[in-house]
Amino acid sequence: MLVDFIRKYGFKKIVLSINDIICSLTAALLILFLTSDNFGTYIYGPQQEKFLIFIFGAFLIVPIFRYYQLYKHKYFLKAGEQSLLILKGLLIQNIIIILIIFILKTQESLHDSRTQVIFFFFTSFILLFFTRIFIFRYTFRSANLGDNLNKFLLRRSIAIGAGGLGQHFADTIVKKQYYSINLVGFIDDDTTKANMKINGIPVLGMTSDIGKVVINEDIDEIYITIQKIDYKKLLDLIEKCKLTNCQINLVSNHFDIINRKWDANEYYDLKLIPISSKASPLYSEKFKRMFDIVASSLLIFLTAPISVTISLLIKFTTKGPIFYKTTVVGKNGKRFRWYKFRTMYFNNDPSIHKEHLKRVIIENNAYQKLINDSRITKIGKILRKFSLDELPQLINVFVGDMSLVGPRPCLPYEYEIFLDWHKLRYKVIPGMTGLAQILARNRKDISFNDSILLDLFYADNQSLWLDLKIMFKTIPVILLGRGGI
Repeated sequence: MLVDFIRKYGFKKIVLSINDIICSLTAALLILFLTSDNFGTYIYGPQQEKFLIFIFGAFLIVPIFRYYQLYKHKYFLKAGEQSLLILKGLLIQNIIIILIIFILKTQESLHDSRTQVIFFFFTSFILLFFTRIFIFRYTFRSANLGDNLNKFLLRRSIAIGAGGLGQHFADTIVKKQYYSINLVGFIDDDTTKANMKINGIPVLGMTSDIGKVVINEDIDEIYITIQKIDYKKLLDLIEKCKLTNCQINLVSNHFDIINRKWDANEYYDLKLIPISSKASPLYSEKFKRMFDIVASSLLIFLTAPISVTISLLIKFTTKGPIFYKTTVVGKNGKRFRWYKFRTMYFNNDPSIHKEHLKRVIIENNAYQKLINDSRITKIGKILRKFSLDELPQLINVFVGDMSLVGPRPCLPYEYEIFLDWHKLRYKVIPGMTGLAQILARNRKDISFNDSILLDLFYADNQSLWLDLKIMFKTIPVILLGRGGI
């Protein structure tokens, strides 16, 4: 388990995370010690809540720094950018601490709070700046590390594809030794390259040999460096690589939409798309479901007045039912009943929508909705623009047919047009919002295939952190009506 954890996140990132927590905790304890007559009162006495607030705040440093991408090479290796991001992260951390103190408003929590927070901010910055910029940054970039430490930091890797892209990748990581990628060999199905050395790096076998090569060479990471391959074969190759439990990185323009619209890249000069070798069943099957139940229940309660108002507006302005109910396709092709507020005139002709979707999918057109659709009511236009018609789907989330985050469910006639690789988006439970919803909603510059790739990236990298980022970025999309028609 520990080895898998290190393989997934990398030794450098784990070391940096531990350092950040230690620096933040040290700053918190030091400030509390210097501003108290009796430090014991913070642990056992009446000021214990102040102690707990600062300890909690200290541990927030990792998720906050992760949000600001301070564990990625491209920011970690730049002293100026890293320093600025550290300041931003600490500012957010201290604002959260101030808010907690303000909410509690007890005499113990308010005592000396202003002085403590200010000194905590500056002490944390000094410790983090010194350790990250002057110690770890220099150490990890140094090519003169001791042999044992150097071997420990290096991630043994293979590249699938020994063509032009694979050779360019190999040349780049040889020059950038501080990336700590040790390219052991290539995998290539071209029989003329068997047992050859390309730029001094051996071809170790074919894609059918991936499992054996990973075991024999003790591989940590796999880099897919193939350009000329269709999506179906590429996705099949990714699934085969997942069986090795190695961290997978795609070095290709196939998933270019991720680099353009979602900053998942680790390095400045290598366009890598990280793909998790396996989703966490504990999160995706247990914790995520618990979160969906609690969050959907709360949201149903909070939005009840809005839902009642919308229901009355629909009822008194147009003929027909308040809700639009239809059958849609969800996880693994399973169908379920789907709810929305009705935004169209009752008994409208769906053929125009079917033809539009058919053109979008088959011709891989821009991922856009019908413009000037005469079937939409006046109230419906407002509901659609701000996604208010989606509120009844909280019921679908509560009963388990959907999640708050995931690929959007589709209509059966839409699913029938899908290519086989399109359908892979439904290997996870569909959601009310997702990457395609916040990045590709009604965009002229994003094709249908791009929207599928965004959902596939989510499906392969599903995590609590990714879900929280998507939900956070959904808020301005809804409030500003971005992409709504």
